[in-house]
Amino acid sequence: MSQHNELPPRVYPKGRWYYLVTAEGKKRVWTKLTLIREGIPVLYRKLADMKARDIAPDRVPMLAALWLKDRGTPTDPDLWAVKEISEAFAEFRARDVTTPNCIAFLKKWKDKGQARTYNLMRFSLGDIMRFAEGQEKDGVPFRDPNTNPVPSIKRMSTPARDRYPTDSEVRRIKFHAMVGKPGRWGHRTLTRSGPMLAALIDLAYLTGQRVGDLLDLRWNKKAATNEAGDVVAPYIAPEGLYFKPSKTAGTTGAKVLITWTPRLQAVIARIKAIRPPHTRHVLTNQENQPLIYSTFATAWWRACDRVGIKNLHFHDLRSKALTDTAEVRGMKDAQTKGAHSTEKQTSDYVRRRKAQKSEATR
Repeated sequence: MSQHNELPPRVYPKGRWYYLVTAEGKKRVWTKLTLIREGIPVLYRKLADMKARDIAPDRVPMLAALWLKDRGTPTDPDLWAVKEISEAFAEFRARDVTTPNCIAFLKKWKDKGQARTYNLMRFSLGDIMRFAEGQEKDGVPFRDPNTNPVPSIKRMSTPARDRYPTDSEVRRIKFHAMVGKPGRWGHRTLTRSGPMLAALIDLAYLTGQRVGDLLDLRWNKKAATNEAGDVVAPYIAPEGLYFKPSKTAGTTGAKVLITWTPRLQAVIARIKAIRPPHTRHVLTNQENQPLIYSTFATAWWRACDRVGIKNLHFHDLRSKALTDTAEVRGMKDAQTKGAHSTEKQTSDYVRRRKAQKSEATR
């Protein structure tokens, strides 16, 4: 998916830059924002930092940009949700959004039966409205406390996934990520993004971590530490790969150290050979910019399509990792790797992924 399809309202690419286009009477004013190669997350941070001349800070698009900045490292679903919400509520101020407005916004995903997308949009919209209650201008909150219009709207039920990627499927996806479709004479050529995607697939399986945390992985602790001295990102440590999963940061605060194995060391060595470390991030694109979700996700689906594998999500590699760990080293080790608060949570997570073995009754 092109990054240009993820742009917020009134933002357009021109040359190497993104611009915010505003109106001064009949005149259109183009305000330079960020370089296109810096990616969508940097663009949203710029929008959140600046005071756009025709966008009130309590208007939903500006508020959504501020919310995104507050979340830290945004995921691709976050960016997509902000784009959809900003477009649908472009002329709304936060206090004007009502429950019927929210129901109308969510209707298209409900009608299509897209439960996960529906729930993502419902959560994001509700969290932006909650965020608005804590923002103010001249002492007046953007939205009155306890007036969030979203919680009264029910979630859609989602069936549990039970897809278990086989070793053969993973190998074939890695191969087809490395090479493109056959050319005119049947020859295949190496893809530019293939080696890094193959390394990311191996990291996902060996560590069992979520893709957002893998994409945020840094080369060392210093690169993962902010100016206040707080560790804000996963990093490579002498003992292994240190993770503080973003999903648990606000709850259990669990930390995970994935210790070195020969295979894990080999993957990191491959990444260094692909692109020697010039930035803080381990996983980068050809321009040495941090690899973003939409870039690798597109490559993942293309590889799956070339090999003919259906309904296999990248997140299923985490399920495979925890399932295989539980099978070989027990549920307790899988719980530690998954940063789950209870063993039952891990058990519920992996039990549907792979058939359990049992002898015949007689």
